[in-house]
Amino acid sequence: MATMPLIDSIYLYRLSDDTVQTPYSVSKLAVFNDKQLIVEALKQSGLNRLWTNVRKGYTEQGDSTDFVSLVRYVPLNSGNDGLIVVNVQLQAIVRFVQTLTTENSNHISLHDREGTPIYGDIHGNDPLMTEMHSDYSEWAISSSVANGNLFRLVSAISKYWIFICIIFFFIGVLWIVVVTRRNYKPVETIIQRIQLFSQQKSAELFRKGNHDEFKFIDTALVNLMEQSNAYQKQHEEDLVFKRKHFFFEWMEGNRPLKYEEWQQEMESLGMPCDFDSLCVSVLEINKYSKFASLYSDHDQNLLKFVLCSVVKEIAIGRNVTIWIEWTSKDQLTLLHLVQKVSPESKPEQIASEIANDMMQWVKTYLDFNITMGIGSGVDRIELVHYAYVEALEALQYKPSLGEDSVICYWEINPEGKQQSLDLLEYIRALAFSLRTGEGDWQGSFAQLFDGVRAGLYARKELDNLMNYMIFFLDKEFTDLPADVQKIWANGVQDKLQKAVDDWDTVDELQHMLRNVLTETTEAIATLREMSSNYMLIRKIKLYMEEHYQNPDLSLLHLSDVFHVQMKSISRTFKEEIGENFIDYLTRIRTEHAKELLVHTEHSIQEITVKIGYLHPNTFIRSFKKLVGQTPGDFRKTAQVKS
Repeated sequence: MATMPLIDSIYLYRLSDDTVQTPYSVSKLAVFNDKQLIVEALKQSGLNRLWTNVRKGYTEQGDSTDFVSLVRYVPLNSGNDGLIVVNVQLQAIVRFVQTLTTENSNHISLHDREGTPIYGDIHGNDPLMTEMHSDYSEWAISSSVANGNLFRLVSAISKYWIFICIIFFFIGVLWIVVVTRRNYKPVETIIQRIQLFSQQKSAELFRKGNHDEFKFIDTALVNLMEQSNAYQKQHEEDLVFKRKHFFFEWMEGNRPLKYEEWQQEMESLGMPCDFDSLCVSVLEINKYSKFASLYSDHDQNLLKFVLCSVVKEIAIGRNVTIWIEWTSKDQLTLLHLVQKVSPESKPEQIASEIANDMMQWVKTYLDFNITMGIGSGVDRIELVHYAYVEALEALQYKPSLGEDSVICYWEINPEGKQQSLDLLEYIRALAFSLRTGEGDWQGSFAQLFDGVRAGLYARKELDNLMNYMIFFLDKEFTDLPADVQKIWANGVQDKLQKAVDDWDTVDELQHMLRNVLTETTEAIATLREMSSNYMLIRKIKLYMEEHYQNPDLSLLHLSDVFHVQMKSISRTFKEEIGENFIDYLTRIRTEHAKELLVHTEHSIQEITVKIGYLHPNTFIRSFKKLVGQTPGDFRKTAQVKS
């Protein structure tokens, strides 16, 4: 209250709990020292008198003094919540009035509505007294001259001055009429010129400081129109945002809608809502990271605007209503509201035709390319979300079906898609070749990607497959010597992961992975050539490849052949190859057994002997442990494939 020196105190009364709150305390009405004012205010049906008469009250310190108070309901229209009371000390009003009357030539008196003096004391029978009443506070203020004799003398003389002024006034009016009639035409010409000048130069005159009220009004109207245009522009910008937000929620299925609610929302957004069927397609800019690096932000926005404009033009040419929004930085979603032209017309067909026209236009006029996915047509707004999901899923098959194409979801048939079942086997063979340094790892790598191209895989499926390959390679390299593991740990895994995260086409993925694996195998080969232990193991592996049919092939046999202790061979084998001797021998025999099972008619007994086992049961257990099938089941599966 330091900024309002007239106010002595303010307090609030809350009706709900009969509580009075001051800046310094909270108490019940029953014990509040100024409760009488609140009680009387609550008895009134309406606060017709805002300010009270002079009354006795108590200050915050508990001293008794004279107050006038302002009492208002809260809220103002009903007063259901309580009251607010503002107290002003009578002495504060007296001091304030005294600051306004510094001269001693007049007297001032202030009374409340009951006539109780607040300030001064003027007798009501003074003929020179002037009195005014306030409609707001219903108080009266009186003023009179301190020395009335001089004022009475001047008033008496002024009566004759009034008669003289009236005479001169009528003489002046008569003279104006005569002069005006005599000079009417020149004055009319001047008025016309002034009006024309005001219309043409109003802005200039206002800037020069000629504060003519008509020019002020003119400027105000101009400002009003400018503000109206600004508000209209802001409304249009807000409408664009609301449309995009509603479109995104609808496509994502985050906002379930009934038809009536959807229709009202569309009308409020200024969008058409008449349709017989609906179809959703998604346009995706291929290699968006390259697109973003080639073009500035301004050029990117311009090219995206061009894509939107072309789509709209193509749709107008086919008499199709279309709603388009960028739902991500690289994807433009198109909602087709199709009116049935003929019984044969289908929304999917119309969307496909628009997509093909769009693809052809982009190929002709732009330096980048796009892929479009189309979902199934629907006839209810509740199903639009599923059509949108289908369009996005269609784009997931871009790696298998190729970029720069139109992919229709109903042509993919995910349930019946052809996929190679040997991809995991190719990955295992690739990992084995890389780990041992033997075999044709590039052949296994090429078979892996030939299988990918032969099947139909979504982007997520290929990502999972490549991540499994990285995981399996990491597992295989864990058992190799520390210097070989160091090569893997120093960036090889990160490079492979980066390639898996950044690819766009299968060819691009294969190229990046092959480069990383080539560098890795060359580094490992260089390291192994300097290892005497590895050269020994290499000779042992060649011997095992030539004599795997020997049932006596063992660590003891190799120790006799190469004149090296058994423990030394076993330890070196594990360190250099990352696999036990027995496991490696079993793998060699199993691979040869596969060849015999597929390409010959030999029995299991015959194959057992040919690959170096003495008992069929031992062969069957080893084969099943490594392959996951018995030899007989493996032969049947191979025959079905062929």
